[in-house]
Amino acid sequence: MQTPQAPTLNPAHLPPGTLVGSWLVVAGAGRGVHGAVYQVVPVDNPQARPKALKLALLPRDPRFAREWEVLARVRHPSVPRLFDSGDWQHPGGTLYPFLVMDWLDGAPLYDWARLHLPSSQQVLALLAQLARALQAVHAKACLHRDFKGDNVLVRRSDSRALLIDFGSGVFPDATTLTPDILPPGTPAYRSPEAWLFELQFFRDPKARYSAQPTDDLYSLGVTAYRLVTGQYPELGEPSQDEAGTWHVEGLASPPPLSLNPRVDVRLDALILRMLSVRPEQRGTAQELAEALEQAAQLSLPESTRSLFVQKAPPSADSGPQAAATSRPPPLPQAQEVATAHSQAPEVSSLSKGSAERVSPPERKRPWRLQLATAAALLALGAWLGWLTPKVFPELASLLRPEAREAHREDGGEAGLGEDAASAAMVASPTPSLPGVQGQDTLPEPLPDQARPDAKGRCPHPRQVPLNGGCWVKLQREECEVIKGTLLQGTCYVPSPLKERQPTSHPVREQ
Repeated sequence: MQTPQAPTLNPAHLPPGTLVGSWLVVAGAGRGVHGAVYQVVPVDNPQARPKALKLALLPRDPRFAREWEVLARVRHPSVPRLFDSGDWQHPGGTLYPFLVMDWLDGAPLYDWARLHLPSSQQVLALLAQLARALQAVHAKACLHRDFKGDNVLVRRSDSRALLIDFGSGVFPDATTLTPDILPPGTPAYRSPEAWLFELQFFRDPKARYSAQPTDDLYSLGVTAYRLVTGQYPELGEPSQDEAGTWHVEGLASPPPLSLNPRVDVRLDALILRMLSVRPEQRGTAQELAEALEQAAQLSLPESTRSLFVQKAPPSADSGPQAAATSRPPPLPQAQEVATAHSQAPEVSSLSKGSAERVSPPERKRPWRLQLATAAALLALGAWLGWLTPKVFPELASLLRPEAREAHREDGGEAGLGEDAASAAMVASPTPSLPGVQGQDTLPEPLPDQARPDAKGRCPHPRQVPLNGGCWVKLQREECEVIKGTLLQGTCYVPSPLKERQPTSHPVREQ
């Protein structure tokens, strides 16, 4: 098969047969914001077991050197092995870095849970594997910094948990890639100390939060909490003492056992330990792994029952109304999207399933998520020239004055930047989200929506021309806030025509 020549080749859409270094592309496996993943085999041994090749979409993307450095240092069964790296030269001469790793046949963690209905004992064992992976990472003085449910795959062959996507990882003396006060990551999984640091130092342009191993452990706790309850844990409201130092007393959310009575008490206690607002109370990854392994070894009735309630599907003669009322509600959905290294998970449609999550009470979105999401959208709106309060008036109520100041400088990245490196790269069932319109096609453009020009180009490079209108792609979590349209796992919001910015209240320069 002949490799296509310039200008037809694009790193996001390499056809089978393309040569990348000493590797032959067999098939595409998905694409995200920063990278595309391909199934490849050695060019001199096409019958060999396939590997995963992750190719940058931007020339000389420094994130790939960062990920290579972390993976080259770490050896653990729950961390993908690094086999090769290099630069793919486009026929036009541009260089794009790539990494070659294990081909992982697995499902994202939350999808796996919906399919397999694990028990507390199984979850304990899985969390222990992930804690051991973090132990190996931390032993090399590295951090993951974007630990979340969709950066965990559960391998189909043996149900081993695998920690993936180290593009936001860091190691000693690593070069800073982003100018923000907080390092890259996903807002829902950030530690209390990271949020408090931002509140404390948002006026200092030189302040930078230095993540610690305990930040990764808190993210593991958030992942576990969401896995067994379907909700993100919510921190209590922050407060300032007389010296002006910000504090948070603890979680506002109830323990997992209160939301899901099928959670084993030992699992409940260990999740709360990981979510301690005091970092020292979380311990180390090794200490946590030992505690999880010890708890997983005890087979008690309450630990071996499924965390899900079994419910038989409606009978054929029950009628359409009975079918509608007995259909199980959605199980925990991954509001982050699948990462580059995963193959499309074979998860059956929820409407055909026979499992029902113990439905927890409805809770408001955590304040830190509201602020981070709203600030990111306001910053993006200002960048595109929107009058955001007019376009999305519901965002105005999410930002307190002090929060608006705190996020103006780094709002463009919170929830929209490095986090997007894990954007949807595989086809997977698109879950429903509260307040989100999910459908197969985008709606007709609004009357005041920006339109592509005669060449099909939108006014701003951040806008996407689709269905006769210009749209902005956002994360699924932001989609829930602004009531966007969810299409194939990606949130789209209409791009309004650029309007003149108000002059009566000019924005203060930072």
